[in-house]
Amino acid sequence: MKIAELRATAIPPIRQFEISGMGSVVIVAGANGSGKTRLKDAIIGTFRTPKSPRVHLCIEATRPEESSAWGQDSLVTEPDTRHSKLEEYMSTRTRGGTYVGSVIQVDSDRSIRPISFGTIAYATPDPDDADINYTYYLSSFGGRWSDLVNKIYQKAAARDRKIAQFVKDNPERPGSDALSKYPDPFLPYQQVFSQLLPGKQLEAIDPKQPKEFHYRVGDSEPLAFNSLGSGEQEVVKVTFDLIWKQIRHCVILVDEPELHLHPTLTFRLIETLKKLGEGTNQFMFFTHSADLVSTYYATGNVYFIDTEEADQNQARRLSILDDHHAATASKVATNLGLFAVGKKIIFIEGAASSIDRLAYHKISQERFPEAYLLPIGSVENISTLRNVVAELEHAIFGIDLFMIRDRDGLSPDQVQSLEQNPRMRCLKRRHIENYLLDADLISRVAQHLYLDPERQQVDAIEQGLLRVARESLKTAVVLTVKEFVRIMGALPAPKIRSVDSKSWQDIEQEIIDQVTVGEGNLREVFSKVALARRFEEERQTLEESLTDGTWKVVFPGKIVFARFCGDFLREDAERTRQVYLDCALRERPDAIQDIIGIFDHFKALRR
Repeated sequence: MKIAELRATAIPPIRQFEISGMGSVVIVAGANGSGKTRLKDAIIGTFRTPKSPRVHLCIEATRPEESSAWGQDSLVTEPDTRHSKLEEYMSTRTRGGTYVGSVIQVDSDRSIRPISFGTIAYATPDPDDADINYTYYLSSFGGRWSDLVNKIYQKAAARDRKIAQFVKDNPERPGSDALSKYPDPFLPYQQVFSQLLPGKQLEAIDPKQPKEFHYRVGDSEPLAFNSLGSGEQEVVKVTFDLIWKQIRHCVILVDEPELHLHPTLTFRLIETLKKLGEGTNQFMFFTHSADLVSTYYATGNVYFIDTEEADQNQARRLSILDDHHAATASKVATNLGLFAVGKKIIFIEGAASSIDRLAYHKISQERFPEAYLLPIGSVENISTLRNVVAELEHAIFGIDLFMIRDRDGLSPDQVQSLEQNPRMRCLKRRHIENYLLDADLISRVAQHLYLDPERQQVDAIEQGLLRVARESLKTAVVLTVKEFVRIMGALPAPKIRSVDSKSWQDIEQEIIDQVTVGEGNLREVFSKVALARRFEEERQTLEESLTDGTWKVVFPGKIVFARFCGDFLREDAERTRQVYLDCALRERPDAIQDIIGIFDHFKALRR
């Protein structure tokens, strides 16, 4: 059987969660406290006590025996409404050697108690000959491991006894017939062990001497099972738990499969589990692993719990990005898991966006802690930048996108045009480093770093900053012109509307006309006269700023800050930056109020 449809309501903190068309692997993600475990427990409770279901489920048959037992191909439960047919069916879920068509949970508490080995006698029965109630697999995972290890040894002992009896009853037949009739029950465990942990081999067991499992690495001496890494032990235990009863056609719910695991080991665990039971089982994984979500999102069966949705379905389905996000798709696709665990994306655009990320992160943690800052790099021209900004309007899976940018290369009119989208904001100063040039704060930083007293004086710091700015004038002018050329130096892509209604000739002519106009505009912008005028305007603006005191706003702060740290403070620029921001947040937030205001603005815009 499998769950085809799930609807849960009023299971705090979940208000409404509804998904349908569920496949063989379903991932439900969400931030801590979003209600994943409560949702899993409600599903388990519906199967455990069908006389009082907790959620709406549409359960579909995956084999004829289920359709026959139900008298139909599916069962539908409703909260607090007794389902006699499901109750009757679940009561029959006791099996000997196999475990078919039931429900299993692997909870997040996978702490294992020490194994106490029982006595194995010649007459020890085959544990697969005994039935188990289906609630066995709804109990705590930790309590099942010790039981499983003992049963593996009991199974091996029963096999030896059956082989001996077979030889006694059939003396004329070769021993190979007995081995064929009673294959080694430990072999599947050994095979899966090597799949999960390549390069390691699980040692055979002797039922006459029950003890902890051992393994080898290549030609090494046998090593105790508990010498494996904690993550390695966990994936083995989870998988072995599901091998024992040859589980097939079951719904298996796993809470936090990534617990204690490296992402590669998590992936290997899930792929191994999917193959068990010849692929007939359905898995539901409840996770807050961003990596796990990012790996499996393209399957279309990944959902996250939107904790901010107040009135409608909180289940958000992740699927392949659509055409609305062509410019941001490459940056977002590998970070989809961040959405699912409660993060909001703020793109940082600029040539040094990766360096700026940490500075912005310090501020965002104070004002907008659920934001994730993602460096997008330097967008090459104004046309591409406008495309990216337009995409900010289109939320991805209900999650907002925002962007912060330096003012490099942008005119006031361009900034105003871009900021018509409230999800885009440019700094009011040229670079983030322009906010790190407050002499009073630098003095406090120098004290924190125990620099020489002369480098702690506010007047000396102010003079040192101005001197560095004057010495950087030529570099600043060149950088300003370069930024202008970069941001303006591309033709806009032609836009043809109503293509299907136009002739080939009309389409061709529109493309030619638009590109020709673009070429003309570029020639005008980059003519000798225009470039000379631009160069002179930038030189004059920056020179005047040194006189009228506005240079801390318009100068390239990155250059001034880096040179000042090296020439005056004689201190690492990155270390100085971090201490400066700590001091500003703690003692002088007014110095970075513009940036704080951007995060407050974004936070207020959340859908």
